[in-house]
Amino acid sequence: MENRLKTERLVLRPFTHDDAPRVRALVGNWKVARMLARVAYPYGQSHAEQWIASHDEARARGKSFPFAIEKQGELVGSIGLDFSDEDETYEIGYWVGEPYWNNGIATEASRRLITHAFLSRPIDRLTAGHMAENHASGSVLTKLGFRYTGETLAWSEARRQKVHALRMVLKRRNG
Repeated sequence: MENRLKTERLVLRPFTHDDAPRVRALVGNWKVARMLARVAYPYGQSHAEQWIASHDEARARGKSFPFAIEKQGELVGSIGLDFSDEDETYEIGYWVGEPYWNNGIATEASRRLITHAFLSRPIDRLTAGHMAENHASGSVLTKLGFRYTGETLAWSEARRQKVHALRMVLKRRNG
C-alpha cells in the first residue's frame, strides 16, 4: 500500500516521531478520546510516541496502515486500516481533532483511503464501527456507502468500560 495519498485538500502520510506532541494534543481531548476504542485517557506524550513507533512493523506485516491526515501542512487527524484475523477483513478507523470537526475532513480522507484499499488490496469488503452516540461518524460512514450490520458492546479504553456500538460494512462495487 502506498505511503502517501492525496485529495483535493488533504495529504495522507505516515506519522513521524515529530508528530507525537500534536497527536497527544488532538486525541488527548476527552471529546475525541471518548469516542475511540483504543485510546487511553488521559493520553500522554509516551502514548503518542509508542503508538507512532509501532507503525513501521505493522505496515511491514500488512496488518495496519495508519496515516496522518494533513490539511495545509498541519496534522488534523488520523485514518487507517487495521486487519482483523477474526473476520479476515480490514477495518477503517479515523479521528479528527475537535477544531477541525464539521469540515468534511473525515469524509474526504475516508473516501480516498477506501478507493485506494479496493484498488491495492485483494479484498471484497471493508468494515467499520462507531459508538452509537457518535452520530457524526455514523453520518460519515453512511455517506460513504457503509451499511449497518449489527450492534455490539465495544470496549472504550478512555471510558474504561464497554459502550453501545454499531458495526458497518462496505462491499466492493464491481464494474
